[in-house]
Amino acid sequence: MSSVLTQKNGDILVSVYCMTYNHADTVSKTIESILSQKTDFAFELIIHDDASTDGTAEIVREYEKNHPDIIRAILQTENQYRKCNIYKQHMNPAAKGRYVAVCEGDDYWTDDLKLQKQLDYMIANSDCTMCFHAVQQLSGDGELTVVRPLKQSGKVFTQQIIKRGGLFCPTVSLVFRRDVVENWPQFREMADVYDYPLQILSSLMGSVFYIDEVMGVYRFAVKDSWTAQRQNVTDYTHLENETEWVNKLDEFTNGRYKDAINYHLAHLYLTEYRKNFDKSVKLKAKGYIRSLPLKNRFVFNTVFLMFSVLGKRGNAVYKKIKKFLLK
Repeated sequence: MSSVLTQKNGDILVSVYCMTYNHADTVSKTIESILSQKTDFAFELIIHDDASTDGTAEIVREYEKNHPDIIRAILQTENQYRKCNIYKQHMNPAAKGRYVAVCEGDDYWTDDLKLQKQLDYMIANSDCTMCFHAVQQLSGDGELTVVRPLKQSGKVFTQQIIKRGGLFCPTVSLVFRRDVVENWPQFREMADVYDYPLQILSSLMGSVFYIDEVMGVYRFAVKDSWTAQRQNVTDYTHLENETEWVNKLDEFTNGRYKDAINYHLAHLYLTEYRKNFDKSVKLKAKGYIRSLPLKNRFVFNTVFLMFSVLGKRGNAVYKKIKKFLLK
């Protein structure tokens, strides 16, 4: 049964968060993919437009006008990205659902039963704080690649999420319990990104489940996107921020995930090093590598040796062995 037909039949169970900024070319596809969801529960769509300059807000306003029972728009006149945490300050207070799903304005869902499948599992397993699934990655040149974080459906643990970083659980696939974001420990407050600390916090508060089905698409390294801006340029501010907050996470968890945190930081600095071969970034990576078990040290040091020999030509090899590094 379509959610459009059930909005009047019960309380809203899921709040879908959609952040937009200059997404005029893609936001209609995003919204339509959300509205097409077939559910036996009511959901709402909260769209936050961060003062777009390309007509995105007008498109969002028209959808809100045509679907007032589902869509609520928060349209900014001044950009909020550098001023506050948009999810915390603007979207969470507006949400009514017990659960939150995420689909940003340049992504879209491809399975009209996506929400139903995820909520069926989460409701049946009350300890589940987050659920995610396989997706496709759409590159700037239009190529679609399947991103399958694991080989089969199953539970995912905190150590895995920390080691594999924020792209392990694709943002477009996330559904999480809203009470997760009502508890904001210090490490979460400090982070300049939303999804990765959210994933970690969800795993600390309950269980996380992966569904091995492709049910969404996220655009990678397309014009004006976060990934495009950082694809070939080292963002030193972000590096410092992530290092700081994951060390606070280490304190928050009393050192329980120290090895996973050091592994993540070693890989984070390795990833940044390969962009412009900054020696200071390499030294940072080496510092974290020294604390890892012998097998991990050998793998990381071999990768660095490869880059010293091949230079940027090593990136092609790195892409092939990255999955092995992040197992």
